[in-house]
Amino acid sequence: MTKTDRLPFQFEKTIEVFSFQIDPSGKLRWSALADMMQEVAWKHADSRDFGQKLFELGLMWVLSRFEIKVHQMPSWGDKIIIKTAGRGIHKLFALREFLVEDVHGNILAEAMSAWLLLDIKSKRPLRPAQALPSELFNPNPDETLNPEKIVVGELNETGTFIRVRYSDLDMNNHVNNVSYIRWVEDFCFEKELPFSDLLINYVSEATLGEEIELMFNRSNENTYIVGICKGRQVFSVKLLNKD
Repeated sequence: MTKTDRLPFQFEKTIEVFSFQIDPSGKLRWSALADMMQEVAWKHADSRDFGQKLFELGLMWVLSRFEIKVHQMPSWGDKIIIKTAGRGIHKLFALREFLVEDVHGNILAEAMSAWLLLDIKSKRPLRPAQALPSELFNPNPDETLNPEKIVVGELNETGTFIRVRYSDLDMNNHVNNVSYIRWVEDFCFEKELPFSDLLINYVSEATLGEEIELMFNRSNENTYIVGICKGRQVFSVKLLNKD
C-alpha cells in the first residue's frame, strides 16, 4: 500500500526517541515502538471519550492481535510522527491502523491492531459499536485489514522460561501487552534470530508469578514462538526472518 492509497489518519503526535528507549545499536527497541503506538492510540481515544472514560463505565479495551512491519527503525534523538485511525469494526474486533514517519515524511513503520471491548467484571466481550464514534469506525470495513489468526504447527524446540514479574503488569494486574513483545525481542536477540515483521496474537491472560515456557520453530521464512503456561496457550507470535 502506498501513501496515496491510504485512508486519512484521524490523529497524530510527534515524539522524540529518548536514550532509555534504544538498544545497544542505538536503534529504537521494538517494545518501545509498540509502547509509543499504543500511547498515541490512548491519546486519540481519550480525545473522543472512548479511552479512559470507559473505565468509569466498567469497560476496558484489550489488545487481541497486533501486526508491526518495520522498514527502518529510528535512532536515538530522532523525531518521529505517529499517526493513527480507526479502521472499522469486524465482528467483535475494533480495528486500528498506525503509520510511523520521520520528519521528512518517509515511512519507517506501519501497523494494524485488533481490539476487544470487555466488561471488567465478567471479562465478557461486548460489541464495540456501543462505545465507538460511528464516524471513526466503519461498521463494514475491509475484512482483510484484521491481522491474521496465527496457526502454529509443531514446535520442536524449547526456548526459555519466563516468570511474570511486577514490572510486567498493567493497571488491571495482567501482563501488559508490550511485555510480551519485550520477551520476544529479548529471546530473539539471545538466540540470534533477527526479524523485520512481528505478528502477535494475545490468547489468554497471564498474572503475577506465573511461569511461561517459550516454544519455537524456525523455517527459512518465518519464526514461530508460543508462550505456554500450565498447558494453556498465552500468546503466539509469527516473525518474518531477516537476513
